Amino acid sequence: MTIDQADFLSQAGLDPVLGHVVSGWASPDSTVMLLDAEGAKLATAVADRPRQFIRNPPLNDRCGFRIALPASLLDGAEHSLRVTTATGEDLPGSPFRFRATAARGGIDQVADQLVAGFVEPDPAAPEAPVKLAAVMGDETVALAIAQPDPANAARRRFVLLLNGGERPAGHRILHVGIIGAAGHLEASPAILPPAAPAILRLRPQDRPISMAIKISAPNIRVANEWGDYHFARQLGAALQKRGWVVRVDCQDEWERRGDDVALALRGRHRYRVDPQAVNLMWQISHPDRVADGEMDDYDHIFVASDIYAKILAPQTRAPVSALHQATDASVFHPPAEPLPLEQTPLFVGNSRKEYRTLVKWCVDAGIDVAVFGSLWEGVIPERFIRGRFISNAELHQWYGSCGVLLNDHWDTMRDFGFLSNRLFDASAAGAFIITDAVRGLSEVFGDAVEVARDADELKRKISYYLANPEARAEKVARARRIVLDGHTFDHRAETIAAAYHRLSAQPRRAAS
Repeated sequence: MTIDQADFLSQAGLDPVLGHVVSGWASPDSTVMLLDAEGAKLATAVADRPRQFIRNPPLNDRCGFRIALPASLLDGAEHSLRVTTATGEDLPGSPFRFRATAARGGIDQVADQLVAGFVEPDPAAPEAPVKLAAVMGDETVALAIAQPDPANAARRRFVLLLNGGERPAGHRILHVGIIGAAGHLEASPAILPPAAPAILRLRPQDRPISMAIKISAPNIRVANEWGDYHFARQLGAALQKRGWVVRVDCQDEWERRGDDVALALRGRHRYRVDPQAVNLMWQISHPDRVADGEMDDYDHIFVASDIYAKILAPQTRAPVSALHQATDASVFHPPAEPLPLEQTPLFVGNSRKEYRTLVKWCVDAGIDVAVFGSLWEGVIPERFIRGRFISNAELHQWYGSCGVLLNDHWDTMRDFGFLSNRLFDASAAGAFIITDAVRGLSEVFGDAVEVARDADELKRKISYYLANPEARAEKVARARRIVLDGHTFDHRAETIAAAYHRLSAQPRRAAS
């Protein structure tokens, strides 16, 4: 059985409850409330999160919200819940019934417009309906109820058909989950087969500009752990506000063609350009990994370094301009309620089984540092490792609540003046930052971001600024104003859009 969702998109609405999170969209910046059957308020959220709509994006797509379900609702019993506006009006889809389920399942068939598979009912409620949802981007595109399997009485079968049988252009990644369960099915996300490539580049004037952002994360399953993924999503949200349709492609999706614009976020791997698109590169890191002649394939090169843009310009036939990294001010902002963190310097970053400069200095100088990231085991003493992961949605709270945030750069980024994205995110979130000495820092931030050149200087500055909160606050305010005035993704979207319009009006040249 397939559930009709022809009217799913509207001014507000709820998604199916996957991963024990209530999510949806409402009027931008409005407050929504989660209520129980008696009207008691369980939680609130603000609809200000970027949301990737697959079809018919609204004029302002920073309208998403997420509410984690309280543990009291995860007891396996059925609960009646409501999601309302601040004035008490139910959102479309509210009220609804929710029951946390232990049902399991998998995917065993993937075709152009459908995904099929099996589920095993929850042993605690074997007769209860098992409902499933398929999600592209942040949008639910199919719902189904599993039916008895004639070949296996212990299982049920389902078929998820994309709404209206229509394949959203350029999208192939389909997340499938059981409504009420904690995670997705085995073999999810499903990768739909490629659609036929576009033959012509001509774009009707009434069709939105389409862009694919190519990132180095190997696949969508691990993308959440890559900074490039969140960077691309936030840039895409800024371009969607301009009416563009934007998709993010991991490495296993790089062969996808047919878009008006392909933007490669050049990090660790080379992307082979689409000869039918306007091809842009934004080199945000690892200048040492770019092959000779690679830049010549592009129509324009953006470089996240003033210094390296000048070095690169005479080496390629493509136009080159500096474009620093940026932040999404709707995601990275000072927390409304700072976390009660100890006044211990904070470092957020993965080790990759290598020492990071400022972390090594802390260990050598006996500075108690709180490290969050993966692969630190065996590299630094265990007492410094406070966690493996902080979600991108929560980072602003940690940045804006810590006394001192430590930042560093890979050697080539430091030498060639590539300012790390954390400098922009953390400054927008209200962090006081001490970083290693990276070329070009003062040209962007002045002295609003402190620099340490060795372990002794780092120790002195940490001690001084923790003891002088007024001095910290003055630098925090200046760094935040610098970022908001010129280094948000809205600023970058304006630059990229202008480059596309200029290039699309010019005759195409062949890639080398």
